[in-house]
Amino acid sequence: MKSFFSHSSERNLQHYKEISKKNESKDPLDNITYKVIGDFGKWQFKIALLMALLKLPMAWYQLNILFLAPPQNFWCVKPKILSQYTDDEWRDICAPKIEEHPCLIFDPDILAIAPYMDRALIPLVPCQKFVYDTSIFSRTIISDWNLVCTRHWLIHFTQAVMMWGVVCGGILFPMCADRYGRKNPLMAGIVIQCVAGFLTSVVRQYWIFMISWFILAVAIGGLGVVSFVMSIEVVSGKWRTVIPILYQVPFGVGNAILAGLAYFLRDWRHLEFSLSVISSLFILYYFVMEESPLWLLATGQTQKAYEILEKAAKINGREHILKDMKHLFINQVQKQNTPGFMAFIKSKSMRKNTVLLSLNWFCTGLSFFTFSQYLGYVGSNIYLAILLSGLISIPGCLLCLIIITRFGRKTTVWVFQIISSFCFLIILLIPKEVFANDWPRLMVAGIGFAGLSGAVPALFLYSGELFPTLGRNAGVGGVTTFARIASMVAPGIVSLDEIFADLPLILLAFVSFCQLTLLLPLPETKGLPLPDTLEDV
Repeated sequence: MKSFFSHSSERNLQHYKEISKKNESKDPLDNITYKVIGDFGKWQFKIALLMALLKLPMAWYQLNILFLAPPQNFWCVKPKILSQYTDDEWRDICAPKIEEHPCLIFDPDILAIAPYMDRALIPLVPCQKFVYDTSIFSRTIISDWNLVCTRHWLIHFTQAVMMWGVVCGGILFPMCADRYGRKNPLMAGIVIQCVAGFLTSVVRQYWIFMISWFILAVAIGGLGVVSFVMSIEVVSGKWRTVIPILYQVPFGVGNAILAGLAYFLRDWRHLEFSLSVISSLFILYYFVMEESPLWLLATGQTQKAYEILEKAAKINGREHILKDMKHLFINQVQKQNTPGFMAFIKSKSMRKNTVLLSLNWFCTGLSFFTFSQYLGYVGSNIYLAILLSGLISIPGCLLCLIIITRFGRKTTVWVFQIISSFCFLIILLIPKEVFANDWPRLMVAGIGFAGLSGAVPALFLYSGELFPTLGRNAGVGGVTTFARIASMVAPGIVSLDEIFADLPLILLAFVSFCQLTLLLPLPETKGLPLPDTLEDV
């Protein structure tokens, strides 16, 4: 295998020419970048690393609802007419011992007159003001805006708005990236993320918070798509299999960092402000990141593409290629028309694969985002739960890389879905608050999250190989949209714990096992030539 970072002799140049003839890309623009800068080198490593690091704030903001609105005990404020009772005594006598009325109390006026009266004869009245338990969290959005009782639904609405924003950003930013390049929308997303993040940490009204929260989500969704595309466009060959998987690793690291910050800060406003300060460092990308040469070539900006590729070739130690660069630019092949997503739905040969992939993405998205938000309820220590899930998801991504190169795409998705499915069931069987910090439940939850973390990149690669080269972006973009739709449903699934505590996990296990059957009719793609056009499928 050639060195990643240098080609130092004439013999290596000849070897490169032989390899390039065998592996010549069907995309003429991709072929140019491959010939000039190679599959992977120092320059591609820099771009891929910078793009992957953007997964850190994506993890922070998509999952920090766990610390903004965690499970928090509350009770009614003690009225002055009952001031003779201690707080514990008040809490004991005021609330009915029935689960159906956690937000109602016995009428304080009657209790003050007849404290020993039969409780069945005392009417229940709504609680007017609340006191919150600050032993774990000093401040949450629940305590700031009283998101309890009749306003409890706003917690799940808050996370739903985040997911709606991510969907909108995933649609809006790629359109801008196709028209204005990758760098400009990426920098715009970083700036918007910083400004909106700061706003969410200081606003005092809930609905203003929701507006800034939605804008923040749009930026997060846009950054996720554009950064992924950018990291893929600069590499070639086998690295287009490796990079999409390694790109997911910082998401788990972000979970671990989020848990650590939340543990030390304990105040949601301080947490949001700290995340915004750290995220503002990404503004420095403006000085170290170049535009995608593939996009520049596709839009006819050959001079700018030449300058960037010239710099990249020097960094990668491929100066011997520079003299042939202009010849490569001159001999560009005219682009062909690419089919849209609906073309695959209408095609007899692709309809089944497209529908099954869409359903698989919906199930995967529902499992991933629902379980991510449900982690705070798995054990008694929310910090430990998020920390372990983040750390364990890292080897999950690395294991995905090993399995997918040896056993194939379909098998990899199958294996990771089985792991997560059984983990959902095992968690249901482990009693809560029996072991210290519920460590068995947390460990199994971490393994389940690792399974989901491995399934996502595997399914992405699998989807890409099932669609033809011409229209692959449209195809993959179309089916992955169903995962984003599922992310909007996830908060509603989590809220079902109010009906029955384990109901969300039961539904996730059911969905995951159903997904295994949806994988069966799909073909394996490992070792097969990729189709170039819809007619080749």
